[in-house]
Parts: sequence; C-alpha cells; structure tokens
Amino acid sequence: MSSISFIPRARAMRAAALRVVAAIAFLGAIAARAEAPPPVVQTWTAGGGGASRSYFLSDDDKPKQPRPLIVALHGGGSNAALLAAATGLSKAARDAGFLVAYPNGSGAAADAYTWNSGACCGYAKARNVDDVAHLQALVARLVSQGRADPARVFAVGFSNGGMMAYRWAAQAPGTLRAVAAVSATLDIDPALVREGLPVLHIHGTDDPYVPYAGGIGRKASTGAPRLAVEAAVARWAAAMDARAQGAEKLRSPAGDDGTSVTRVRHATASDPQAVVLYRIEGGGHTWPGSALASTPDNRVSRQLDASETVVAFFKAHAKPCPKQRAASRSLRC
Repeated sequence: MSSISFIPRARAMRAAALRVVAAIAFLGAIAARAEAPPPVVQTWTAGGGGASRSYFLSDDDKPKQPRPLIVALHGGGSNAALLAAATGLSKAARDAGFLVAYPNGSGAAADAYTWNSGACCGYAKARNVDDVAHLQALVARLVSQGRADPARVFAVGFSNGGMMAYRWAAQAPGTLRAVAAVSATLDIDPALVREGLPVLHIHGTDDPYVPYAGGIGRKASTGAPRLAVEAAVARWAAAMDARAQGAEKLRSPAGDDGTSVTRVRHATASDPQAVVLYRIEGGGHTWPGSALASTPDNRVSRQLDASETVVAFFKAHAKPCPKQRAASRSLRC
C-alpha cells in the first residue's frame, strides 16, 4: 500500500511477490472480521474518449434521496478492494448515513494501480493521467444516478491516494466539502493550495515511506523527497486562515502497543476543527485501527480508529446546504 514509482525488472518481480503476500494478509484479516464481500464492480469514463475505469460502492441499493458521498482512494501499488477490506470504512460510513465510492487508479496490473498525485506515482504519473478529471466524472455519474448529494462530496486517501485527495482539493477548489489524508503529504507545489477547506491528516512519526519530518524515507522506492507533514498541514491551515490551538495528548484506549496519539487542531472563527492533525507517535505507514497486522518496523496503532475518525470529521462538515445554495453549480455551500 505504499507509494511506488519506477522500479527495475527484478525489483518489480519482488514487489509483485510482496503484493501477493500483502493481499493474503489483507484477505486473512478480513475473513476473521467476517466482512461482507464488496458489491459489483462498475465502470465509468472521464468523457471525451477517455479510458474506462472501475469502482464499486459501499451500498449498491439506490437510496430514496441522495446521500453525502465519500470517495476513498487506495494507496499506490494497491487497489480499491484491498482498501475497503482492510479499513472497515464502509461500516463506519454506513452507520453515519454516508455512501462510499471506491475507485481504482490506473496501471498495468489490477494489484498495482496508482494515482497521478503530482510527483508520484508509477503508471499514472508516467502517462500523465488526469485523475482529477476522472474523479470528478465519477462524482457526476453518481449524482446523475440520484445516489450522491453534489453539495456534500468528500475525499479520503491512503498514501498515494491521500496525495491524490490533496491534489483534487487544490486543483479543483470548491468541488469538495472536506478532505482527509492518511500516511500521505502534499505531492504538488504547496503554492497551488490557494483555497482552503476542512482538512484531516493522520500520520505516523515512524513512517518509513512518507517520513513525518519530510525527506526520503528509509523504505522509499523513489528518490524524490517528501514535504514534511506539518508543512503540508500548515499550508492548508493558512489557506483556511486557521490558527493552531495547541497539542493534546489523547487517552490510550487499547493499552500499550508502542504508539500514542497527539491531536493538533487549527480553528477558525466559525469552525473549531477546520484543520486537524492526528500525530501517531511510533506509528508507521499504516491506516490506524486497520485489520492489518503490526510489525516492529511498521506499527499499526490501535489507539485510533482512522475510519471512525475520518467519518466523524466529515459528518461534522456535512450540514446540508440551504436550498438556494444547493441549486448552485458549486459543490460546496
């Protein structure tokens, strides 16, 4: 699930083998949790003769009225099904009245899709895929089907998917109500973030792929340095004119697992949680609370349920738009 870029053939073979092992670990964990299988996979295109892409929904029944939509973006070298299976995001969203769309990125293999998030990653980056256009076309499709509320669209992503969520928010301001990134950072020039929106960021301080402090991670498969997490969060906070409220050490609900959680909220006059950072002390390149097993050099924190946290953040920013604004062309109130 880590962000990947170009690798030689021998390394590509090793990476493919590791993906198989990772997939087995995912599926084993999911079987233990007795999660329902994902709904039927569907396809969409960005129009203009663009390539067809695949996705599935957390719930395939057509609702009586459009629901707030979460677009969940998998990590690089992975796919939508693995993200849904490992995170439990569908249940958390369903309980809160949200619909989740899980789109696949692009790539030569179904277990190695990537997103063109800017400086990263792999197939999508090499072919300059316009993933912002693809994602907006997916939202338009779900809106036209009466499934999604166009004024309450949210995006969350892991690793390369989180970078993609950030690029979407920066490149198409006004199309998302809020965005969340897990184990990611800004993968574009921070100066391109010109319009703010509520942002939630979750990141481990021991992330070996996307280092919390920035630079090149000890397990990174690309030589490109990453922007420090706090610099990325600060850029979003500045765009919102939000001020940091001080760090809060959260209570540990799961005993000692080698991790702890510190929350830093940035508030505006009208929103006490305009931009929120959850710093996972000792956490790795993971989705906290996921079904994956923790390892000594890549800990999965049990002190925070990232899915529940993301959904709660989105719910706090999902107040329906007034009728006069709901009819406007903007996807934000």
